[in-house]
Amino acid sequence: MSLATLSAYADDARIVIKQKSGSETILELSAHPVITFSGEDMVVTSDLTSISIPLDLIDCYTAYDDATGIEPIVTPPLYANGHVVFRSLPKGTEVRVYTVEGRLVRSQPADDFGQADISLDMLPKGVYVISTPTNKIKIINK
Repeated sequence: MSLATLSAYADDARIVIKQKSGSETILELSAHPVITFSGEDMVVTSDLTSISIPLDLIDCYTAYDDATGIEPIVTPPLYANGHVVFRSLPKGTEVRVYTVEGRLVRSQPADDFGQADISLDMLPKGVYVISTPTNKIKIINK
């Protein structure tokens, strides 16, 4: 199941995937990388290569554009122990959880550090859509 897809095209830009071990994978956007999330992995496919990195090894990924400075692209949320944690949000940004029927069941503003921790523990099992102004994911609460 794909949670999100990122594709971009630029001659002077790159994506850097930083792993918790400190290693980095750098992909030039001119190679047309597409990032998808499948199961427990981030899969990056480009004109030149295809790699799969377990999500629990990834610290973050960021897009850099040398022409205009650093421009972060949506930081993927972290998933752990019944929580979905969004990072790098503007303070006060609302993260909303909806049922597949479109009913709002939870809302959490980002704190002073740009984080919003959504606990799924108290929600019934099922499929939910979690939404920020710049990102939407579908998640199954088991």
